[in-house]
Amino acid sequence: MLLFFKSLPRLVRSASKDMHRHFSMTFSSIISIGIALLMALFIFVIYMNVGGFTNQIESEFMIQISLNPTLDKEEIMDISDSISSMTSVKKVKYSSKENELDALIKENGAMFEQYKGDDKNPLYDVLNVELKDNTKISKVTKKISKMDGVVNATYGGSAINTMISLFKNIRVWGSVFVGLMVFIAIFLIRNTIKMTILVRKDEIAIMRTVGAYNWYISFPFVLEGIFIGFWGALGPVLICIFGYTGLYHVMDGMFFSDMMSMLKPYPFVLYTSLSILLIGMVVGMLGSYLAVRKYLRWTR
Repeated sequence: MLLFFKSLPRLVRSASKDMHRHFSMTFSSIISIGIALLMALFIFVIYMNVGGFTNQIESEFMIQISLNPTLDKEEIMDISDSISSMTSVKKVKYSSKENELDALIKENGAMFEQYKGDDKNPLYDVLNVELKDNTKISKVTKKISKMDGVVNATYGGSAINTMISLFKNIRVWGSVFVGLMVFIAIFLIRNTIKMTILVRKDEIAIMRTVGAYNWYISFPFVLEGIFIGFWGALGPVLICIFGYTGLYHVMDGMFFSDMMSMLKPYPFVLYTSLSILLIGMVVGMLGSYLAVRKYLRWTR
């Protein structure tokens, strides 16, 4: 361990010198990795923003249960407790028919004020049910609709199911694409370091012959990969910080409508930038290690 730390300055200088010596390969690798990480960044930013307003929209997906007007308060509480005990149910909220009428007047205007009064109000008392997992909304709705005292239970039908399925697919395929871009970045760094090793294979053979440790031979290549990953990630990081912040202000923090709000730049861009930088360096280190290990399989 002491030998490693004593040798570290020389290993860093060796890695830096080799990057300058093979500048064309290093530069092309930095550009290629930067493009791969930039594509991953675009998908990640879209993924996070879609996830944000997806959660916002999904939080508004509720099952509305119309209750039989003959039920008393105790019977309503029993139905509410039965629904709350279901494993998929997150929250149940009661709303009287008077509250429902007030909400209707607020949304649609004074034309519905003529229905105020116990005898004129045609609406039902309702229970609004929020679920833990909205993919089960259809199944839970059917189960609730069969309960005694329930007039009907609705949630929006097939359109809501389609929307939930779409949001789920966006999340899954967004994660897959980000992973694919990271894999491509590893592949690019691995090939670059491999070409560098092939150019220096005679030098490596001499170092092994005179008794150099495997870590002494391989560490400069690993450092090169880390440096390449860092410089490759720097462009996407700057685009993330300045580009996303500018886009947020230009679009006034929303996509098309208030329902699709963008994530606030801070601390989102800081965490994202730090993640991209770390991913670039780790990818560089991993790509270099994969390239160099086949030449150092024997141990001293």
